[in-house]
Amino acid sequence: MERTGILERLDELVDRSAGGRGGLATVTGATAMGKTALLHALAERAGAAGRTVLSAAGSPHEAGVPHGVLFQLLHTVDAPVPGVAPSSPATAEDELAVARRTHRIVAGLAAERPVLIAVDDVQHVDPASLLCLLHLAQRLPRLRLALVLTRGVAVDEQAPRVLHDLLSRPNAQRFHLEPLSRAGVRDLVAERVSGVPADRYVAEVHRLSGGNPLLARTLVEEEQPPAGAAASAEFELPTGHVFHQTILACLHRLGPGALRVARGAALLDGAARPALIARLSGLDPVPAGRFLRLLTGVGVLDGTRFRSPGVRQAVLAETPHEEMTVLRHRAARLLHDDGAATPAIAEHLLQAGPLLEEWVPGALRDAAGRALAEGDVARGIRCLDLAEECCSLDEQRASVRAQKTAVRWQSRPAESARHFLSLKRSVTAGLLTGPEALLVAEGLLFHLDFDDAMEVVARIETGSGEAGESGAADAELAETLDNTRQLLASDFPGVNERAGRSQRSVPPLVTAASSARARNALNLVLERGADEYAIAVAVRALQDSRTRPTWTPRGFPSALLALCYAERIEDAAEWSERFRADMERRDAPAWRAVLDCIGALIALRRGRLADAVRQAEAAHARLAGPRWNLGAAAALAVLVEAHTAIGDHRAAARRLAVEPPPELFLTRTGLHYLYARGRHHLATGDATMALSDFLECGALMRRWNLDTPAVAPWRLGGAEAWLALGDRHQAARLVEEQLAEPDTGLVRSRGMALHSLASVRPAAERPALLQEALRLLEAAGARYEAASVLADLSRAYQRLGEKGRARTTARRAWRIAKSCHAEEMCQALLPSSSPRSVGAGRTAAGTRSSGGPRGSAPARAEQSAFAKLSDSERRVAVLAAQGYTNREIADRLFITVSTVEQHLTRVYRKMGIRNREQLLEGAHADSSEAV
Repeated sequence: MERTGILERLDELVDRSAGGRGGLATVTGATAMGKTALLHALAERAGAAGRTVLSAAGSPHEAGVPHGVLFQLLHTVDAPVPGVAPSSPATAEDELAVARRTHRIVAGLAAERPVLIAVDDVQHVDPASLLCLLHLAQRLPRLRLALVLTRGVAVDEQAPRVLHDLLSRPNAQRFHLEPLSRAGVRDLVAERVSGVPADRYVAEVHRLSGGNPLLARTLVEEEQPPAGAAASAEFELPTGHVFHQTILACLHRLGPGALRVARGAALLDGAARPALIARLSGLDPVPAGRFLRLLTGVGVLDGTRFRSPGVRQAVLAETPHEEMTVLRHRAARLLHDDGAATPAIAEHLLQAGPLLEEWVPGALRDAAGRALAEGDVARGIRCLDLAEECCSLDEQRASVRAQKTAVRWQSRPAESARHFLSLKRSVTAGLLTGPEALLVAEGLLFHLDFDDAMEVVARIETGSGEAGESGAADAELAETLDNTRQLLASDFPGVNERAGRSQRSVPPLVTAASSARARNALNLVLERGADEYAIAVAVRALQDSRTRPTWTPRGFPSALLALCYAERIEDAAEWSERFRADMERRDAPAWRAVLDCIGALIALRRGRLADAVRQAEAAHARLAGPRWNLGAAAALAVLVEAHTAIGDHRAAARRLAVEPPPELFLTRTGLHYLYARGRHHLATGDATMALSDFLECGALMRRWNLDTPAVAPWRLGGAEAWLALGDRHQAARLVEEQLAEPDTGLVRSRGMALHSLASVRPAAERPALLQEALRLLEAAGARYEAASVLADLSRAYQRLGEKGRARTTARRAWRIAKSCHAEEMCQALLPSSSPRSVGAGRTAAGTRSSGGPRGSAPARAEQSAFAKLSDSERRVAVLAAQGYTNREIADRLFITVSTVEQHLTRVYRKMGIRNREQLLEGAHADSSEAV
């Protein structure tokens, strides 16, 4: 029954009592359901109708004061309680005598005019006053008296017998106030908000208040929505300070038990279950369940969860600090015993501080691992800091420090060298013997501290062998050891050699760990080239890295490099972009830098030189420090090669100004560095130094059984150096030696080798070789190398007297070089440039230029007309300007030859030209616009 209907029924009760037929009514309901407001409204109506109104309210703070409520009632009419002082002790006979005298007083008042006695919160009325009320209730049929009582829900208090007798009178009318319905909330909102309330706004008020009238009214008065906001499906009504304080007041009115349950639910939040809340609150399950139902009825909770996060925070904030610390420690312990997820346990421990119990460090470390998997490095470090404080054993503390150092590497990789070195002492002291020790070894390898790293690896391998003999080898240690061995083989072949290990070979894979499989795939590609099995393993490792519940970045660099060295450049670029999107959501600067470094290498091999520089500079800025490390060196090698290809030799020279440590040349990254430095020397005219770098690179690759041109095509670089020195025979020997290697499916490398072969063959043989090289390089997506081939093909046509084809090919080369930002190659291709030998686009040291072939004023007018073409016409025109035939254009754009011809006809008409030769004069658009 709605509140208006209840008030009318109570009015009828009061009216009937005026005729000498007294009545009793009780109104029950949860806190703040409107019982008091209803009683006040009834009293006002009765008073306005000329009734005598005696009102009082029970209070838990005065429930022990004898006759306290009776004094309130009689004080209304200035009638003293006969014979008893408020604080004086009384016997049962005395209390009965007071009840009789009270009856006489009320009967006297009722004889004059009808009386309404209204008592609020009767559950808190003192027993002596209850006895008086019961005495009156028993004699109601002979009095013009209406007795109306409100009673709230009391869960943790045992009601006195006299209250039970009073409320269970057979002649009593009983009413119960339920929470407001959606329609009731709409009416309440309509009284306080101008206009017709939006459905979404009413729904939000109803949801947040649970239909509690007080809460709904407070919410509406404090948080009226902006115009139009409540009509949105995404609208959420905020809760403010007044609303929170109103709920806190309700909780305190419900008593300490309800408050404890509310605090327990607030602490446990998503992990809250009735049984856990009961244990945390220190209550038996039955009364705890009653409190939960009460709090749901009041509108504070919805089951075990708060309806508003703001209210939950307000409940937590109001809890005293000392009590909160105890509760959080208890909550963490309960959740651990209940098998809850460690992040929820760690949250309580992080808020409360150290808890010196045996299970705590492990839980915090697991929570740290999960935080790191989600990219939250700061939280991971906080968990590990606290775990270290909670450790009781030196071995445990050293293990936590190792994990923490590996985490700190993710934030400040360049500054982590000293931390790894300090942990090495823990390994030699026997405090670190498990997987953490191998993480220390990998950290030392990253910082080129090879002797210390290999000492750690040898120590762990020895211990692992002994454990294996006893049949107690730890699976996690085996996995980490497998990872480290794969890493040494792929990235540190010279370190393996110096440590007296066998000649480089792919270590057997002994675990199914994703990171180990990724590193194994890289080793297989380095040994076999574009091996389909290795590529499939790399792709599967990349998929695993992104789809696991806990994100594991450790294996993705090796898997991406495997695709890059297998010359699946476009696949590698696509995966790189996927991981880049993942990285944006994670706080992992070091892993982002590693991804930037690999992305720079991929961009370099795709001919996107500006992207390569940008990504490599970003990686170098994050990874470089006061001393060399592997990541910074890899970024630097890409920077040097990219700047050289662009033609910015000063920038490349600046990057090469600092002499690298000898340890770098024990690594695969050292091979990249030697090749990049050789290209710089060659481009700046120092062919002798270039030859030295290329041959040194080759010597290391052959010694390490790592002789694949996908890492560094040192023979082709050496051939260019020999040609620059005038020794065509030596150049031919190196090129033929490269082509004699078994075919491992490396398309880009094969195309580059054919390009070099053309440079040592007679002029008449060159076009065919260069055209085949171009086909392979285009298929591999190597645009920069393709532009270089076209440049040499143009010169070959020039020498053979095919000037038209030479011009067409040169312009096509210029377009592609321009799209690669290969400014020096563009300059070399200008009409005024003199013919150059093979690789001139890569080695010319002429003046940099950002322009293309320059034309006259009519040519500029044609360029303006070219800009007015439609997108489809422009694509056809660009490819035609690059020298493609109509059939080739049709194949690339997936259209018919007839459509190509129609597009060209319209292009010629719009540009005011008659043929392709004139089209070349005006088509200065970037060739990257073509599909």
